[in-house]
Amino acid sequence: MTTLRLHLFTLSDRVRFSPVVAWGIAFAAFACAVYARFLFDHVLPPGFPYLTFFPAVILTAFLAGLLPGAVCALACGIAAWYWFIPPFGSFSLDTSVLVALAFYVCVVGVDILLIQVMHRAVDGLREERARSGDLVREQRRLLGEQKDRERQQRILQRELSHRMKNTLAMVQAVVSQSLRNNPDPKLAAGLASARIQALARAQDALTATDWSAADVETLVRTAVSPHDDGTGRFRIDGPSLSLEAQRSLGLALAIHELATNATKYGALLTEAGIVTILWDSPDGNGFRFSWIESGGPGVAEPLRRGFGSRLTERVVPAYFKGSARTQYTRGGLKYELEGTLRPDETDLAPD
Repeated sequence: MTTLRLHLFTLSDRVRFSPVVAWGIAFAAFACAVYARFLFDHVLPPGFPYLTFFPAVILTAFLAGLLPGAVCALACGIAAWYWFIPPFGSFSLDTSVLVALAFYVCVVGVDILLIQVMHRAVDGLREERARSGDLVREQRRLLGEQKDRERQQRILQRELSHRMKNTLAMVQAVVSQSLRNNPDPKLAAGLASARIQALARAQDALTATDWSAADVETLVRTAVSPHDDGTGRFRIDGPSLSLEAQRSLGLALAIHELATNATKYGALLTEAGIVTILWDSPDGNGFRFSWIESGGPGVAEPLRRGFGSRLTERVVPAYFKGSARTQYTRGGLKYELEGTLRPDETDLAPD
């Protein structure tokens, strides 16, 4: 039953929005009502002039709308007055005719009014349903966005925790090794402080890119900036490459150690010394970094390996899943690092 009512109101909407169909229904309903009234005139008792006209008016008003319904009601009233209210075949007026016409006007007027009220109520329900649907869709959208934000927040929290653990572990290793390998507390504290500052400068470079990656050239220039006097002693060259956070911090530490040693013992100790820093990516995901000193005093391999050497030759290469080697020659120190440019999936998995 509910489905039938929905179909009737849907049909009414289609008819009302098509003037040709609406007026066609009005004319057809009037014609059928007149024909049916003539057809059954001989079997109907006296006093029922409007019997077939009421359904025509109601049907027209419901399907075709207010104006076609009113016109159909007017035409039906005139036809009933002329043909089926005595004296037949005339538009005479007397008390009985006025009463019959008034009765007809009241009935069809109430019918049309009720039909229009019903249509307005149904239209209002449709609009309310549409608004409710929009609200439900908007609520679902907001809930979806909230879930996305919560999921993104959880990811960011895990990523932040992962980065903090890595950074703290690196700081802990720097401090621990600096204190362990230097009997003088002041010297150890100075070394640890310098190394932590190098990490901080690398983190500044990462912060500029929301910790997603750091440009190698930016990282190199930031790391050597405390040792660069602006006279062109650093020759830096390499393609535009990006390193993720842990690799960036490791490379910054390695450059800091190399620059510190060059200042104390190598090319930066003399005015003629030059440091050439090169890098490239040979196969798309490979990474090769070179630190080449020239013009400084000759260097010899140290008898004792300190934390700086272990850092540049073991710790940092592990971040790059690769290896490193240091050559001590009469022309100066040469350091080469080879590994991967980007981490694999296991490196990216959160702790």
